[in-house]
Amino acid sequence: MAAHDEPGRSVPLRRRQETKKGRHLEKDQAAERAELTSVAAKRAAAEQAQSKATREAFEASQALDAASNAVVDLVHAGQLDEAERAARELLERYPEVPDGHERLGMVYEARGDHPRAADCYRKVIEFIRAHPGNFDPQYQQFLLSKIDPPATN
Repeated sequence: MAAHDEPGRSVPLRRRQETKKGRHLEKDQAAERAELTSVAAKRAAAEQAQSKATREAFEASQALDAASNAVVDLVHAGQLDEAERAARELLERYPEVPDGHERLGMVYEARGDHPRAADCYRKVIEFIRAHPGNFDPQYQQFLLSKIDPPATN
């Protein structure tokens, strides 16, 4: 059997059908390649975003550690006014962590202002209790001992 594509030229029907199937198959494969390329691009973008977020979180953590440690260094150096300013700045910049309250408590404790230090430590304990899986239980006990130290005989 022969079918005619153009006048005077005959193409077997079977070959024409195979050619048609081949074109559909090529279109399907091209669509699959485009979809895979799109998925790969989205995945790469997501990985890049995750990497950036991880890097930014690490950098923020480094900055927090540096600011928190600076307060400790100032307290140990006896520069309590500067330590208090740094602790208050720590509170403003990082309100989502307890470091500022603890460092401010250290400043008050170094000044001998135990009631104000205890207030700061209570705020840290509240934070710990609100986020129990993030802190060592001994840390809470340590702060409690600062608030209510055992009586000495």
